[in-house]
Amino acid sequence: MLYFLLSLIALRLSYWYLFFIRLALYRPVASTSKEKAISLVVAVKNNLSGIQKLVTKIQKQNYEQWEMIIVDDGPDPTLNSYISTLQDPRIRYQLNDGNEGKKHALISGIRAAKYTWIAVTDSDCEPASLKYFDAMQASLTSANHQIVLGFAPLKAGKSMASKLASYEAAYVGMQYLSYALAGLPYMGVGRNMLFDKESYLSNVEEISNVPVISGDDDLFVQAAANAKNTTICIHPYSFCVSNAPQTLGEWLRQRSRQIATAPHYQKKHQWLLAVFGGLHLMIYFLLLLSTVCGALQVKEALACWMIMVGLMSLVQYPVFRKLGSIKALLWTPVADIFLAGFYLMVAIRFKTKKVQTWK
Repeated sequence: MLYFLLSLIALRLSYWYLFFIRLALYRPVASTSKEKAISLVVAVKNNLSGIQKLVTKIQKQNYEQWEMIIVDDGPDPTLNSYISTLQDPRIRYQLNDGNEGKKHALISGIRAAKYTWIAVTDSDCEPASLKYFDAMQASLTSANHQIVLGFAPLKAGKSMASKLASYEAAYVGMQYLSYALAGLPYMGVGRNMLFDKESYLSNVEEISNVPVISGDDDLFVQAAANAKNTTICIHPYSFCVSNAPQTLGEWLRQRSRQIATAPHYQKKHQWLLAVFGGLHLMIYFLLLLSTVCGALQVKEALACWMIMVGLMSLVQYPVFRKLGSIKALLWTPVADIFLAGFYLMVAIRFKTKKVQTWK
């Protein structure tokens, strides 16, 4: 049993030392090309206060050529009134008449954008700096680049659930950013992406036809991203921050909704992620089972666990530091155990319950 367990741990650690180490060692090179005009598209539903905070931060950006398109999947008369009072020609209101969900709201906003480069974020997010646009477009270091995958940390609150959710945001970020560096981009976060408008619209039919109300970020990356046209941005100025879920129930509902696009991933991505998650769950199941059944002594099981977490942390420390999540790293021993069960709960909920629409 001990050797079998160690072999599973070695397989799991291969993800850290074949993939995630790429992000740990990554040294970004900033573009020296001239500033690119950017259209920021935000879909919103019943979140006027969030839009007000976001607009305030965007208006203060140290950037010249930008516009902001706020797509209301409402309608919300107070939102339209607020934007009218701004009297800022760079900020436009657009009503998504069909009330068809976030995905279709974003598509309509992207179609209405006047600039070539599109940035997207959520109404409950805020750029971490006044140089957000600068940082994101500086990652376009090649003429082949059409997609920039950014990072969106979750700000932890006082509850343990929020702290674990903050850890998981960095944990997931480590995965999709590392896979992108390995030439295997499989997802992005709609809270922070930059892409070429034509690249998006040329794949819009494929994105629209998938029967989910959100997940346009993952669907677009699945349809359009490849090793040559995709890059990442992890400059602290580029982060878009939102508050972490405060309760386990809220977090569970959010993650269940977010994984709705996973069945539509390419098979190679599904296998890569399934093996990763399966190893995680199997290791902790065997640690518990072998200890209870006496196949392993407690000190042997504890030693296996400590070696695994220690070797994971060697890679995760530089990664989490780059992602501005060094405090979250302290939760690694607890979070790694918890997430094994949490992901199983998410999968069960996704399979057995109707996923709720976005707010």
